[in-house]
Amino acid sequence: MIFRKIKGVHIPGRKEMSITNEILTFTNPEHVYVPLVEQGVPATCLVKVGDKVKLGQVIAEKGGRFPIPMHAPVSGEVVSINQKMWHASGRMVETVVIKNDFQETKHESIKPNNTDALTREQIIEIVKNCGIVGLGGSCFPTYVKYQTTLPIDVVIINAAECEPYITADYMLIKTRVNELIGGIKFIMRATNAPKAVIAIKKTKEELIEILNNHLANEENISVFLLPDVYPAGWEKYIVQKVCKKTYRGLPSEAGAVVNNVGTAIAIYHAVTNNMPLIEKVVTFTGDGFNNPQNVYVKIGTDIREVLAKIGGYNNEVTEANLIAGGPMTGKAVAFDSLVVHRSLGSVIVQSRKIRLVNPECMGCGKCCDICPVRLSPILIKRTLEDKDYELLADFKANNCMECGLCSYVCPSRIELTDAVVRAKTALATRK
Repeated sequence: MIFRKIKGVHIPGRKEMSITNEILTFTNPEHVYVPLVEQGVPATCLVKVGDKVKLGQVIAEKGGRFPIPMHAPVSGEVVSINQKMWHASGRMVETVVIKNDFQETKHESIKPNNTDALTREQIIEIVKNCGIVGLGGSCFPTYVKYQTTLPIDVVIINAAECEPYITADYMLIKTRVNELIGGIKFIMRATNAPKAVIAIKKTKEELIEILNNHLANEENISVFLLPDVYPAGWEKYIVQKVCKKTYRGLPSEAGAVVNNVGTAIAIYHAVTNNMPLIEKVVTFTGDGFNNPQNVYVKIGTDIREVLAKIGGYNNEVTEANLIAGGPMTGKAVAFDSLVVHRSLGSVIVQSRKIRLVNPECMGCGKCCDICPVRLSPILIKRTLEDKDYELLADFKANNCMECGLCSYVCPSRIELTDAVVRAKTALATRK
């Protein structure tokens, strides 16, 4: 059943600036800083200062309902376990600091698998042990999606990459399509899904041609075209388009499992070689950089080292915002001592534009009309200001997906998304 047709809105992509250059590889930072937090959940450190560690060795484990290990991105010596660095969440977190010995000495667990002999359960266990999480921004442990007991009809690869500026998946499809297809096949085995689709915006003609050429002999994997709207990359949007139905909790309720491009490629390397998630592609873009491009980096890399490799800041841009993540859903960060964590997809430096704010709502209803989950952001904002938490719960602020569309369309430039997120937090802390 489709509860509501999700419309979406076209937003200028600004993607051309970061796809003209090839992916730059920078995998030899002096130190890595592995954050001891993920999805807001603390991780237990399993090493101590002075320990020698190997690349791919488990150094921490995120706890909570869905535990998952965290690995050393380099070989070297642990020199600190409490140094705080800026995180994409917009706050400082403790990190495990490893001084790189530049030897890339791999842990003994990293070795080829006989992939043909692996069972579904073994693939799921490998995905868990290798620390594979959603690389589209959620950081949700991927193995959990595959443990469903519901029948899965289709694996959906989310290649929409619909937020402006971000092009990491674009470049991965362009350069690593065979690894993507290999990863999709492992996901199909892990879920017993008979088919898979790669959902991509119809405007990405170059990538569609690449995919169709490589899928010519693949009977069970195909390309599914999405409209060029935001939030086409939202999980519920894609499931609704592909499956013609939606769900209340998880995509498995609609017979689907959704992963993004980077996750599928990480799964390919995990299943073939037991390679943990210790490296990824991050988009560095915006008019505040001299040479916007995608960079292949170690998890835990201080982005200041990356900036030095790509030519630094554009000095002509004097007032700018540094955003960890996409411009619609990311966080503004005060300082550039930011570290790459497992789900950081982009770092954007863009000119700061003055938004003339009319604090009075015009009553146009645009925020309500555009909301994918049928909320009334302006009423939530007012109810939060009145501290009427019972009514706030009735307005279902917790359903907000934080897409940013309400703030984007508001003619009064009211920061509605921020207000609804604060309402979600207020409700959560009162439980």
